[in-house]
Amino acid sequence: MNSPALIQKVRSGLYRVYPPPASVLVAFSGGPDSVALALLLQELQYEVHLAYVNHGLRGEESLREAAWVEDFARKRGLPLYVREIAPAQLQGARGLHAAARRLRYQWMKNLVQEQGLTFAATAHTWDDQLETWLYRLTRAASLWHWEGIPYRRGIWVRPLLYCQRRELIAYLHAQSQPFFLDRSNYTPRYLRNQIRWWALPPLLRINPSLPKFWRLRYELHRLQKRRIEKLYYQLMPHFVEKRPYGAYIRAKPQRDLFTFIAQNLWRISFSQAQKLYSLLQNAHSGKRMLIEPYIFIRTPQGVEGGEAILWEPAWGILEIPPEPVQYQWGLWHVEAGRGIPSPAPFSLVWDEAKLYFPLRLRLWKQGDRLQPAGMEGHSRKVSDILREIGFYGFMRQHAPVVEDSMGTLIAVVGYRTSWDTAPSSETKESFYLRLSYGQPL
Repeated sequence: MNSPALIQKVRSGLYRVYPPPASVLVAFSGGPDSVALALLLQELQYEVHLAYVNHGLRGEESLREAAWVEDFARKRGLPLYVREIAPAQLQGARGLHAAARRLRYQWMKNLVQEQGLTFAATAHTWDDQLETWLYRLTRAASLWHWEGIPYRRGIWVRPLLYCQRRELIAYLHAQSQPFFLDRSNYTPRYLRNQIRWWALPPLLRINPSLPKFWRLRYELHRLQKRRIEKLYYQLMPHFVEKRPYGAYIRAKPQRDLFTFIAQNLWRISFSQAQKLYSLLQNAHSGKRMLIEPYIFIRTPQGVEGGEAILWEPAWGILEIPPEPVQYQWGLWHVEAGRGIPSPAPFSLVWDEAKLYFPLRLRLWKQGDRLQPAGMEGHSRKVSDILREIGFYGFMRQHAPVVEDSMGTLIAVVGYRTSWDTAPSSETKESFYLRLSYGQPL
């Protein structure tokens, strides 16, 4: 028995992205939403495949559910792919449900590719959308609170997103089609269930038109978001500078703009971006924050971030002979030879006769001191020199120094050579080192 209004609602959205006869992998649990989705897609002439994950967390009930799913697929003549996940695989910092969702989505994504299917579909409904908005409100929602569950993202489509659950259950009852209820969806142990059964029903009793009102607010949000994001993308170049290690946010953009920039640059969550904003606003220069896989550092002018593995690089000592050479050393491009170098961001020139080869290029370390040219043999801490020349954060971590074969420090890159190796009016042959950070020479 057909339900023309429901079928039209599903068709109107889905035909715009994947018209039949496309093949679809349905995230199937045996519950009313996924059963209705599978049947509706069949009615709309899609080639339906089912993907079922047995988490084994509900004992005998999990076994009965798995048997029910297999029986449904057999009776309907639908291909069924089953994945069993051991509870040990669901251990993670973000909780059991997050770990299960991550494994489930990755497995289905691989299935779509392996089986050559067109897209994947989940059975999220408008009820799930309402619950998501309330859930986000309890979790300190961001500017994008109304974004909710997207209809489409990549290969994933949610054909039932604008359908209410009661419509789906009525559709199943009209077809005398049973479904399997997961009792864990009714326990108050989980926040989403508390929202579903305790928070949302009273709100709907107070205002039965709430779903319609929220739908209008959602559509307005989508329009506002597009306009705001367009403005933010235009503003980003004024605050962002790409660096070899990652990126740098200079100055102090307002919180909402900073959040947008940080999430786009590093693909971090809203709450992580808020912590990062606190680093910008409240921390002293040099303060660090780890948000894996990135590390962020407060500098005098802003915040910079890059992969944590680059914070303490394992770049060995680079030996430089007296002959002309070029090297790639970590993030540095290095060129050395006789004569005077052409202009480069970082260049050093010595009197070749005063050098002991091979020279050694290495990262600076605490305790290093240089007797700079122009200071008549007085020495300075390299740590103070780096602060003076504006090397902070990653740049400070990556700052090279040069020593001769005797182990004597003869230069700090970006600063000066030592006083006893600097060229003079009596120099017959110069030797240079030319470096560029991240960019080819």
